[in-house]
Amino acid sequence: TGLHVCLLASFPPPTAQARPDSAMVCSKLARPVVLGSCMFALLGRSGEAACPTGLDPYSAEPNSFGWPVTPAEFEHEQPECWAAKYERCGGERQSPMDLNLHLSGPGCAPQVVGTDGDLATRASYKILAGRPAMTVSKYMRGVSMMTGSSIGSLKLQDANGMPVEYEAVDAVLTAGGLHAVNGVTADAELLIVHEPKAGADAFVGRVVLSVPFRKSEIGSGSELFEQMGLSGGALPEAGTWRAPKSVDLQAATQAALEGQSFAYSGSMPMPPCIENIRYILLTTKQPVSAAQLSSLEGVLSKYAGGTRKRPLVSRALAGGGCRAVDEDSVQVPAVDTSCASPSNSSSACWAATCGVSPLDLAPARADKSKAAQDAADMIGYRPTSNVTVSPSMFSLDAAGDFGALLVNGRLFQATKLSLKAVSQHTFNGTRYAAELVVEHILFGDSFPGGAAAVRGAATQGAAHGATTPAATVDAGHGTTTPAPHDAAVDVAASHGDSTDAAVADGSHHRRLEQEENVVAAPTVTTAAPTVTHAEAAAPTVTQAGHVVHRVMLSIPLKLGRESALLRSLGLGDKGHQGAIRD
Repeated sequence: TGLHVCLLASFPPPTAQARPDSAMVCSKLARPVVLGSCMFALLGRSGEAACPTGLDPYSAEPNSFGWPVTPAEFEHEQPECWAAKYERCGGERQSPMDLNLHLSGPGCAPQVVGTDGDLATRASYKILAGRPAMTVSKYMRGVSMMTGSSIGSLKLQDANGMPVEYEAVDAVLTAGGLHAVNGVTADAELLIVHEPKAGADAFVGRVVLSVPFRKSEIGSGSELFEQMGLSGGALPEAGTWRAPKSVDLQAATQAALEGQSFAYSGSMPMPPCIENIRYILLTTKQPVSAAQLSSLEGVLSKYAGGTRKRPLVSRALAGGGCRAVDEDSVQVPAVDTSCASPSNSSSACWAATCGVSPLDLAPARADKSKAAQDAADMIGYRPTSNVTVSPSMFSLDAAGDFGALLVNGRLFQATKLSLKAVSQHTFNGTRYAAELVVEHILFGDSFPGGAAAVRGAATQGAAHGATTPAATVDAGHGTTTPAPHDAAVDVAASHGDSTDAAVADGSHHRRLEQEENVVAAPTVTTAAPTVTHAEAAAPTVTQAGHVVHRVMLSIPLKLGRESALLRSLGLGDKGHQGAIRD
């Protein structure tokens, strides 16, 4: 058998292709050779290139799967490195998958649920009229048709057989098939991404409809490719262009919808690889011309960095058996958020100890029986220069004396700011780009003996805090700005018993707990300076032999102007960013 060897060279021979990130040329030799030590000096100890470092963790590219920011700390060319940064990429329900239907063993035979064409009347996609924008996605390595609004719908059934409707939010055309059926991939694949119509949270299960394309030497090729401006002519001058005509998604998918389909539960096909996607793979391949394929490949090579995708994962399970595949199914099973093995990095493993937060904070469900109180009478923050910033496992933390918060006549000292990329709470069902949490400790709890030992001092401090003017923490002038929703004051341990999970687990994020039948936490409305609040926090943490009471003020942040607060913490400064990362 032949052996692939990478040889050092100053200039590649005319028939070889050099990798841009090194001076290596790959050639195929007819017989084994002895490799010199110089080769292994370029590679890692395992014989593979070292994983990339220093990448920006997020990009502002719109995300097909609903993330408010798009994960970017990975390279498409090195999928073997993904799990080191994104733990879920090493899970057992990953995508894309080779749907090998010939495997034998427990659960390997496809479950025939319906008949061919059952999806034909359930999908209804819009015509993107005029000259819609086509945008190359570096994240998806495809051409996206995202408009910011619904582009159609898909009516399916939930795990109990009840009707459920999904809205199509994006359609992404990729060069080369993402999936395979019995080892055979398509020449191109259209992925139509749907979210539940009831909510747009990124961690709720989504449905992806896959339409395959096959190169054909007969006919003019694909009408969809032509509508998108991928007809084989000159490449667009930028990564975003206007389509030459309206794009008809329904016509592009109808023939495939009338045929056979296979469905399985998998993951996002790129980091963070969250396992909350239901894939429906149509098997009737649509024709596309060689010139159209060449145009798509050229656009992605020029503006997305290439066409390479994550390698296919096997359908066979390591412990025996196979991942479930349903034939002609219109049912979407519940997302499996079980914890495969103990881990601090995956929130699916925290249910036993973290059962009551975070929540979806919906003003319509808040307790309005309490009298409103002016926020100016509660908040007593002040500028400070003695601040230490350091990263923890899941957030960037700043420790200092930031002032105080008065809740129910008790003074809570603001001792820490925590910034988490991608908000943990949702606000009216929306997850934001980041979340700022101000942590407060009851005055006296940090002293030996706790608050009881300094109850008199705490009472005097509360009276002082209510009358002293103070500067308000300003999270509204940076790359993130306050979202037009409530900031929530979370009184620790006052939520009550937990209920069933509302959404699926996300990487480094707790699942949301349902808010019904829960004691309302104090809520600060940013639109109007009023606050409604519940009773004081119950004891939550024991520290140095006594009880510590905490109040968390949560503020959602969205992409926008540069924030003076975050700039003062060192964000946006490359030198500080390096120090924080180290």
